[in-house]
Amino acid sequence: MTAISRSKGTARFAFRESNTKLQNSKQKQSLIILNFAYGTTRFRYSTGYKSCYDDWDFKKQRVKNKASISNKDEVNDFLSGLEKFINKTYSELTKEQGEVSKDVLKYHLDVFTKKIKPNVELNKNLTFFEVIQQFIDLKDGQISNITLRSYKQTQKRLREYEKYYKTRLIFQSIDMSFYNKFVKFMEANDYSLNTIGKHIKTLKTFLNYAISEGYSANQKFRSNDFKVKKEITTEIYLTEEEIHQMFEKDLSKYPELEHARDVFLMGCYTGQRISDYNGLKEEDIITIDDVQFFEIKQKKNRKYGRVVHCPITKEMKSIMNKRYNGKPPKKIHEQDLNENIKQVGQMLEWDELIKCEYTKGGKLNTEMIPKYDLIKSHTARRSFCTNKYKAGMSVFDIMLFSGHTTEKEFYKYIRIKNQERASHIVKGGFFNV
Repeated sequence: MTAISRSKGTARFAFRESNTKLQNSKQKQSLIILNFAYGTTRFRYSTGYKSCYDDWDFKKQRVKNKASISNKDEVNDFLSGLEKFINKTYSELTKEQGEVSKDVLKYHLDVFTKKIKPNVELNKNLTFFEVIQQFIDLKDGQISNITLRSYKQTQKRLREYEKYYKTRLIFQSIDMSFYNKFVKFMEANDYSLNTIGKHIKTLKTFLNYAISEGYSANQKFRSNDFKVKKEITTEIYLTEEEIHQMFEKDLSKYPELEHARDVFLMGCYTGQRISDYNGLKEEDIITIDDVQFFEIKQKKNRKYGRVVHCPITKEMKSIMNKRYNGKPPKKIHEQDLNENIKQVGQMLEWDELIKCEYTKGGKLNTEMIPKYDLIKSHTARRSFCTNKYKAGMSVFDIMLFSGHTTEKEFYKYIRIKNQERASHIVKGGFFNV
């Protein structure tokens, strides 16, 4: 039986050697290992302490309270402190930079356990921007192109800040004064609150790397006031009826719109990101128990080798057979897709006005925007997840196809009202109604 991974990590202590092996020699000493699981990542860390099978409480994951063990309190206090520390550190790092590497976790634990000293003797051979460039070069090929582009955008904003204020950024200068000026600088350039938050989050990723590699000892950016600002924006989804209307719309006189519509619908039926549903190939098709699937290695999750299998629906087969000789629609430029799919929505007269509130340039803005103008490439994926949820499919099963790694992220992603979520839970049979 499997379980959905949680957004926070799970820490447990166990022996390095298998319990089966130690049962045969119950007095044999074995290293106590901290096992920390987060998302799909498994991290192991030696506590430096040893115990044996007879002296270990497997339920409590601590040394037994035996009078014969003179340092039991010392060991157990250390294990409790280590567990508390890694949970707190992981939580803080996640808020700051999203993904947390094993190397960064190991560095913080090594400092905590005094295996190494904090980076006080700094490597001053590289400048602020040279360290950032080194980090970007290191990540090139390991992360998605979208994330890499995001890193480069933050690098560019920092250079613009430096030029605007006629200053030179160094790691020691990153404090709350810099934070406030950097935020105001981006607000003056009319960036949205979420865009500003994205750049702050990436900057924290750069700064964590600088600390872990010994280029900086400045940890002022870890202050609670050095916030990653964000707000929930207005995002729409298309209902099953609307998707069917789009599928049925005759666009044969408008080949560019027809192509964009067909690619977009592949996203609605697979639940993938545009990087995965745009440009599907014939060789991606496999057969499982007489049913055809697209086998997709998700680009955003390629670091973890995440592969999803999306069943090829009758609608998808119809699109491929009618216009593409049984193959998926050819890849389209994302900007063209976004522009053309709005036109399709306009032709379908989806002109209901949607209230949109967002912060831009430091000011709250309110606009009434027609629904068709809010359709974009990502609406396809959001529509798949939301419609499957409303239809009663379990979150666990939806995530199997969408590739979301945590339930928390899934609920942040879909746009479900509390009433709809409550109804979904009740339909699950948990209440006698």
